[in-house]
Amino acid sequence: MKKIKLGATAIIKPFEYHSVMKDTLLSMIDNSYNDNLNVKDDYYGDEVHKLDWSKNLDYDREWIKYIKPRLQEHFDVCANDLNYESCIVKGMWYQQYVKNNTHGWHIHGENYTGVYYLEHPEGSPKTELIDQYDITKKISVDAKEGDIIIFPSFIIHRAPRVMNDVRKTIVSFNLQFELIKKSIFHVIDNLN
Repeated sequence: MKKIKLGATAIIKPFEYHSVMKDTLLSMIDNSYNDNLNVKDDYYGDEVHKLDWSKNLDYDREWIKYIKPRLQEHFDVCANDLNYESCIVKGMWYQQYVKNNTHGWHIHGENYTGVYYLEHPEGSPKTELIDQYDITKKISVDAKEGDIIIFPSFIIHRAPRVMNDVRKTIVSFNLQFELIKKSIFHVIDNLN
């Protein structure tokens, strides 16, 4: 087998509305539907204190109605940065981690996925990605609270174990970037 290194693009950008929306959003999440995840088998070793992944396609949740329009603005800018015309949200949920929680290695559906670091106190672990060309290399995402990272959904990633007595809250999402920007066709068609 021959591997062709194409390079996948990930984007880290601060969320423009983080400081004005954080406290209200956390309060809404605290008062919303929640479940927990505790799966320990031959494949998974996940433990997440609080999440609403089972409702990831329900856009009528109050916290979603509050944040989604501003996130959509952010995703549309990212679509443009990646040379696409549009971005469709195909699922959104929150996850809250406390001490000893972890979300093991996994992938997502759609063509991009990502994380909004809503609450990321000092000492919280950062998302780790596996280098697809050298699986012995982990990439620790250099993100901070208020940042949003978007990366191809086939990239193997995880939320490492929280070792400190803190709470970390993220909003995760699956995105479908669509329609190549027409403006790049001229550039592509004139390559040697």
